[in-house]
Amino acid sequence: MRDTSRDLWIRQALTMGMMEESRSRGSWIYPERDQVIHGDATVAAPPSTQTRHETVDKETGEVRHHRVDPDASYTTEGGGRRVYGNKFLSLAIRLGATPHSRVILALEAVRHKSAKRDPEREDEGTAVVRLVHYLMSKAPGIRAFTYDTALRGVHRAPLIADGIVVFTPHHGGLEPHALERYEKSGKRRCSHDLYAVEGRVCERRFTVDGNTYYIPLLVEELERRKQKTSRFYHRLVIPCSHGDHTFRIRVDETKEDREIDPSTKRQRFNRAEHLRQIPPDTPAGRRFKGFRQDSESNHSRFDQCYPHKRAPAYGANAGLLIYIGYAWVNNSITRGLARRHYDLAA
Repeated sequence: MRDTSRDLWIRQALTMGMMEESRSRGSWIYPERDQVIHGDATVAAPPSTQTRHETVDKETGEVRHHRVDPDASYTTEGGGRRVYGNKFLSLAIRLGATPHSRVILALEAVRHKSAKRDPEREDEGTAVVRLVHYLMSKAPGIRAFTYDTALRGVHRAPLIADGIVVFTPHHGGLEPHALERYEKSGKRRCSHDLYAVEGRVCERRFTVDGNTYYIPLLVEELERRKQKTSRFYHRLVIPCSHGDHTFRIRVDETKEDREIDPSTKRQRFNRAEHLRQIPPDTPAGRRFKGFRQDSESNHSRFDQCYPHKRAPAYGANAGLLIYIGYAWVNNSITRGLARRHYDLAA
């Protein structure tokens, strides 16, 4: 039912004109709203909060038996809030400036315990990559995908290689990483040390007191070159007293990045983690971040559909069945309103 529903939902979105391959894609930095998938995962509370099958009252000695969700567990959401339940992933798309046009494209129950305790389900990042790859195989008009910080560089890299823009907010705690030195020879020699800082290329400079600071470089364009896999470049402007320089740098994972450093036994450079196709703190980045908020609205509506915001089912598979039913209702409302709009327009 999950797989059949997914294919029908994709067909519905295509019928409504979303994810069309024939339409102009525009700029890679500013794709149309209905060319951008948004996604997120949520934890749905089961009917019971009990985590133990049996409890004993310390005063009376009364033994009470409880029904416990076999798949539910505690997980930490953004902001450090611990929640109890089953974790579900949803991917959706909508028309720009059109209320009630959201189409849920795919759903999945994902693992939030250890792999040993829950070997049947994928972790969130792996499930996201698999589902987005599938959507791209059915809808070549997809231009971008936006998610939260749960998606790391190792997950973004294969999606970028398939030719789409992947946007997530910058993950905190990353130190500035040296990229390369740009040098120009001739009568007016100059050099510029370039670093990856907060998801974008910056030039390192020093104050008169010897303190280090970083100047973000202007991104003129995000360029894509299609070979066996897609390559993305930032066309940058490096300001210089001898005249500004135009410079291109890869913002997708390279063959050299994947090489293992013999000293650390790790990949030499996680480029997809340190550099973003769309820098987060920019007008384009804020636009993409706004797209993802529709996922929060979707999950909020799902929670509010049931008494006490609890899904009326025990177990991850049963909970997923409930979510599939909710998605059918959502998409049916979208279809009905779209038909009414087209009838009035005709």
